[in-house]
Amino acid sequence: MSRSLREISWQVPEETYREDPALSYSTLAKYERSGFNGLETLFDKVESPSLTFGQAVDSIITGGEEEFNQRFFVADMPETPDSVVKIVKDLFAVYGTSYNSIESIPDSNVLVVVNNNNYQQNWKPETRVKVVKEKGSRYYELLFLSGTKTILSSEVADNVYAAVRALKESEATKWYFEEDNPFDDSIQRFYQLKFKATLNGIDYRCMADELIVDKKNKIVYPIDLKTSSHKEWDFYQSFVQWRYDVQARTYWRIIRKVMDADEEFKDYKLADYKFIVVNKETLTPLVWEFESTTETGNLFFGKNKQIEMRDPETIGQELHYYLSTENVVVPQGIEINNSNSLIKWMENM
Repeated sequence: MSRSLREISWQVPEETYREDPALSYSTLAKYERSGFNGLETLFDKVESPSLTFGQAVDSIITGGEEEFNQRFFVADMPETPDSVVKIVKDLFAVYGTSYNSIESIPDSNVLVVVNNNNYQQNWKPETRVKVVKEKGSRYYELLFLSGTKTILSSEVADNVYAAVRALKESEATKWYFEEDNPFDDSIQRFYQLKFKATLNGIDYRCMADELIVDKKNKIVYPIDLKTSSHKEWDFYQSFVQWRYDVQARTYWRIIRKVMDADEEFKDYKLADYKFIVVNKETLTPLVWEFESTTETGNLFFGKNKQIEMRDPETIGQELHYYLSTENVVVPQGIEINNSNSLIKWMENM
């Protein structure tokens, strides 16, 4: 009996995966965008409405309705400014176990958090506290009711379900998300499989949105799902902005190395990465393929080859040095005790 791709994956809980020190795409890409100056905030948690929306769509597509209900709490709520939401979340993190309403938190305590968030500094202190309590009351209540779940407004939830329907019904994308045929295992779809591999002495990890195994033709198709703020036909702009090339090439190499170590899957082809993209407004899912997935070294694109995409392992080697070396105060190549060549560094711009 043939093996399942799941059997050769890294079968650990997601919490274990997230806590593992191996380098991930998100860390590599964030470092590549922010550089040496961003090292201090490299592992800061990032939250945004667009990220939450994407996570909600992913949870239904890859984990089903059950996972969505475990992770998200849908509620009707008044519009709350993002600035107030941030303050309320900070308040709840500190006082959520002590106060079941924002009104019951002493004004002096609220003011400390308001000040920390630099909220409306031109207003009187009592006015700032009053407005935060008024505008944030319902949101604090929902945080209390939702527990560990992420809150989604009914409107956002409707948009999430609309995006899921588009992905599952569009002629361009529905095949990727179909249910497997219980009577024919020649095509198998796996969601959120985790893998870990050592590449040139450095540990990397990945969690693939979807891997489709064509057992008859011995091909594995790696798929990543993106909910983009760009229109689907402009995804190439997002690809450059968020350095999805790093994701495609890193994931491919990790999965390829794990497959190569297995007697059955070493003979399978691992196809180029495909990105399936949907925008919540246009709802026109498209499939984009990165034909340079398997290439090594730095890649250059654009009319004048002005877009440079460094090899992910080059980025990994550099980042690993900074993370594993104590008291690094300047970037590699900068001289502290000698003069530095302006021309040399300008030529790298």
